[in-house]
Amino acid sequence: MQDDAHDVERQLDAWAARQSHVGMSPELERNVREALKSSLTAVKPVPSRGWFFLAFITIFVVGSAGLLAFFTRLGLQLMTPVQISVISVIFFGGGTLFARKLTEQMIPGSRPGIPLWGLLTVGGVFVLGGLATLFPWQTPGISVSQGWPCALMEVTIVIPAIAVSWLLARRGALFASAGLGATLTGLAAFLALIPVQFHCMFQLSPHLLIWHGGAALLMVGLGALGGNLCRGRLIW
Repeated sequence: MQDDAHDVERQLDAWAARQSHVGMSPELERNVREALKSSLTAVKPVPSRGWFFLAFITIFVVGSAGLLAFFTRLGLQLMTPVQISVISVIFFGGGTLFARKLTEQMIPGSRPGIPLWGLLTVGGVFVLGGLATLFPWQTPGISVSQGWPCALMEVTIVIPAIAVSWLLARRGALFASAGLGATLTGLAAFLALIPVQFHCMFQLSPHLLIWHGGAALLMVGLGALGGNLCRGRLIW
């Protein structure tokens, strides 16, 4: 039985060797070539990682500076130099990190940096920690009548900022996901926090934590949910 099995195997190997030398007929070769040619589509060139990062940072800086120039800066006049310096570093640093993370997702095979969960944790801790420690605590700061205009202002900035970033992100090769939704919204939220912070006249920790930081966290969560609902779809 073993000899028969070896004999069958040798016959199959010999047949395969003979078939490998059989050339393709000119007509079949032409048909295959035409079929392959018709199936080819143009490949969209993807810009470099540095180009994406510079573009996102430009959107962040120009957008926040333009909004600062457009809105009144009552809050800026009420803040101390230390508050202005530290909160500016936190907001601009957060925007830079989210721009970097978004850039990683644009280029397939990019070397990953800080994981998204770590970025969200660090961003949340620094924003909420800064708002909680830099500004005075007074319970009137949680008034709904004083708070909802700030939250609404953030929403009106975040939505178009997401749209602009998404239009740029479409130039990369990426698929929708909860992480992408959170990253896009996180970048837009940090952009919105800057003009809202310096415009707001209620520089009190309870107000800032709930209506500024809390609203931003809620929008990031909604962005992750939206990305998850569209999961697997190619952004093109």
